[in-house]
Amino acid sequence: MNHLTQLQVLFAGELVGTLATHHRQYWFQYDSHWIQYGFDLSPQTLNFTIEPQLAKLPVFQGLHGIFHDSLPDGWGLLLMDRFFKRELGWDYQKVTPLDRLAYLGHRAMGALEYEPVIGEEKTNDLVDLMTLAQDAECVLAGKSKAILNQLRILGGSPGGARPKVTIGLADHSDDCIAGLTVLPKGFSPWLVKFRSEQDPKDLGRIEKVYAELAILAGIKIPPNRLIHVSQGRRSEDFFAVQRFDRQSQEKYHMLSLGGYIYADHRAPSIDYQAFLAATAMLTKDIREIERAYRLMVFNVVMHNKDDHAKNFCFLHPRRGDWHLAPGYDLTFNHGMNNEHITAINGNGNPSRKDLKALANAHDIQHWEKIIDEVLAATDHWQALAKNYQVTSASVNRITRALNLIKKQLD
Repeated sequence: MNHLTQLQVLFAGELVGTLATHHRQYWFQYDSHWIQYGFDLSPQTLNFTIEPQLAKLPVFQGLHGIFHDSLPDGWGLLLMDRFFKRELGWDYQKVTPLDRLAYLGHRAMGALEYEPVIGEEKTNDLVDLMTLAQDAECVLAGKSKAILNQLRILGGSPGGARPKVTIGLADHSDDCIAGLTVLPKGFSPWLVKFRSEQDPKDLGRIEKVYAELAILAGIKIPPNRLIHVSQGRRSEDFFAVQRFDRQSQEKYHMLSLGGYIYADHRAPSIDYQAFLAATAMLTKDIREIERAYRLMVFNVVMHNKDDHAKNFCFLHPRRGDWHLAPGYDLTFNHGMNNEHITAINGNGNPSRKDLKALANAHDIQHWEKIIDEVLAATDHWQALAKNYQVTSASVNRITRALNLIKKQLD
């Protein structure tokens, strides 16, 4: 099979345009019908015309930011590269962005789809989460010579470095199905996270506590739960979150902050000023800007320093307006050198003065009230951690970090 030079881009089955490569450059052209009846996938960074256009910046191997958003991070890329090597004999250095998008086909996060598709997309209906988690461990450790087809497909599109899979989860039990197409009644689309070997065994329970704290802090987050799975002597609590890019079988378009402003999420290259400005530009709604500010404060107060540019995104339904996505990937993290990957007023470990400066820059009137409400949520950390059986070692470690931040914000 030859490497692809052209792809059709679709929005939930409807043609949006054509993505093609020529002389090692990537061009995108909107379809004239989409121009008439659709919307701009990335306002200000794509021209909403039928003229072919290059990416605004050469950050993502020359690919447009909105299409780079469809590509997964470390875990999904690992599964993808193993597939290309095993099935097609392609070394990862030779795999192009168009090849990767075609591999994702109709399985990418968000509403965008790509044709033609490389690789079969069907799986068995039933999903065994413990088996998938064990297979993920083998893949990460390099012990597996072959990848389970189900793991490859279900885990091939989610972002992030840690293993995760997309499934259909029963509304009133922990029964799982593959869930790549239309789900049967009683099931909805969810994402389940696994651990890497270096992660603490209570990682899922910690993230669940953070989800509860986010709600107390006034952060909008998707429905979530812990899924307890046991097999022999081994048991795990996996954190699962309902996908916010799917609503009643409808696909929502997703645009990450990184894809919008062409910021590589692998490096600390932006400030929360860019996040608030992008929210203002896309939504034109002070309430959405305040939501973004509250999310920033939560990340600061709760020591979530892995707050890179792909951990913030915006949603657009087929008919509707841009709005900020719910908060996600909210958990205790040291970031890089114990500093926030996205700076706050230029600082990796900000003071209250820095939070005030960003509030003033975006005319957020009740910034002190927002900070106080988020700080009040941290008072529930230890009680919730005990309720969800977080280990004493993790409770003590995180408590020390949260107390230091409180002093820093006085």
